[in-house]
Amino acid sequence: MPRTTIREGLALHYEEFGDRSNPTVVLIRGTGADSSRWMPQVELYKGEFHVVIFDNRGVGKSDTLPGPYTVSQMGDDTMMLLDAIGVGRCHLSGSSLGGAIALDAAIKHPDRVASLQMHSSWLRTHGYTAYSLGLLKKFLQLAGVDGYYELMLPLLLTAKFLSADFDRTMSILGHMRANAASAEGLAAQIEANLSYDLSARAGEVKVPVLVTVGDNDVLLPPSASQEIVDAIPGAEFVVFPGGAHLVTMETPAAFNDATLEWMRRNCR
Repeated sequence: MPRTTIREGLALHYEEFGDRSNPTVVLIRGTGADSSRWMPQVELYKGEFHVVIFDNRGVGKSDTLPGPYTVSQMGDDTMMLLDAIGVGRCHLSGSSLGGAIALDAAIKHPDRVASLQMHSSWLRTHGYTAYSLGLLKKFLQLAGVDGYYELMLPLLLTAKFLSADFDRTMSILGHMRANAASAEGLAAQIEANLSYDLSARAGEVKVPVLVTVGDNDVLLPPSASQEIVDAIPGAEFVVFPGGAHLVTMETPAAFNDATLEWMRRNCR
């Protein structure tokens, strides 16, 4: 699997799909999540777009640097990776922490980021989101990396989905653990969540923006996405009925239909 060094001491794992002559869509995952979780989207998008996925610092097959991390650092990682693999103009799509990373990059690189998608994400950590994201830190401290992923499942997926096929649930948990962040990397990414606030600059984004969320998202509820929509003029907002935090995994068909339709209009 390809890796490239983007700065001294930091190499990131990445993969490319589709034809490079098509518009480039870069998919960015969230806290403790490796890039393979994007495959239900990659399989659909790659027929019309050049798709780049990668593991953020501290997770999967990418290197771990000492923490704490910030969203700004991880936004810089994203653009340095694209520099290293020869991608200029691009469209960014991020889930959860990945959405925050994408927003940071879009603000700092308006000449290169041509559209922005923020899924199951948020604008700043305060109030309820400080509480919910603070739970991630407590889970890791109390249960270690393996226990963290197990404790996170009810915050990421609905009880209906988790209980409908328990073998599938255990398979998902096994995949998360097999592609886990390091303990140091996970702790550092959680700190990026807790220090995050782009509320003062989000209005600088002038490109097309799509914001989506599941109406049953417990970790970052629709009210958190509404703050993004209120801050970025013209942002489109889609709420998935019955969806939890990981709508990309629990209801991929609905998510894929909505995002692909939007991308056909805006990612050119």
